[in-house]
Amino acid sequence: DGKRFVAIDTPGVRKKKSLANDIEFYSLTRSLRSVRRADVVLMFLDASQTISMVDKQLVGEIAEEYKPCIFVVNKWDLGQEAEMTTEKWTQYIQYSFGTLGFCPIAFITAKEPMTVKRLINVAQSIAKQARMRVSTSRLNQLVRQAVVRNHPPMRANREARIYYATQVATEPPTIVVKCNDPKVVDKSWRRYLLGVFRDQLPFAEVPIKVYYRSRSGSGRAGDEPTDEFDDSPEVILSGDEPVDFDADFESEDD
Repeated sequence: DGKRFVAIDTPGVRKKKSLANDIEFYSLTRSLRSVRRADVVLMFLDASQTISMVDKQLVGEIAEEYKPCIFVVNKWDLGQEAEMTTEKWTQYIQYSFGTLGFCPIAFITAKEPMTVKRLINVAQSIAKQARMRVSTSRLNQLVRQAVVRNHPPMRANREARIYYATQVATEPPTIVVKCNDPKVVDKSWRRYLLGVFRDQLPFAEVPIKVYYRSRSGSGRAGDEPTDEFDDSPEVILSGDEPVDFDADFESEDD
């Protein structure tokens, strides 16, 4: 459709628990630098291999940089031969990278060129999401509804009062919530409001920063954003027994 893209191809990083030599360390360093430069990160995973510690390190950097990301399961035809369905791989990725559970997942193979075209379309979509702006009136409507449904709990015998919210930046979408005192806004309630924003606003598949500031603007409390990457959320899988995803692969990390 006439659009131009700049692709930054990173050097391959061996999927070992530890990097064996200086060359591999340099490859990882270049990959991390490329993450910081990118508008959208395509995190490639080999369908015939397990997710490694190096994969997790790279994804951790993507999360810290608040970069839009697509998990790309490559060589999908080999994954199908190993009887790994898309549902199993989706669960496996969410189990391994739970804090980025909102990121799209694409399955591609060289045998089906259309899968690559669909991947490019998804990349354009999340790049657009990261640049979206929402009106202050829309944000405040959501905040009012969220407070009515689930009022912030008391903390240290003090009531958290939420006044209004406004979007102050894009890439990533950044929202400032004005309140009486950020210190009394419970962390679980912050995550609840972040979930409301993700469900209701037009950037559901990209990282969102939410800052809490006192209305007076005094003090430093609340200057850190609500971090959706602090703790891995609980992942509930079907069945009573834990799922051994690695059983379907020959692990390289052993």
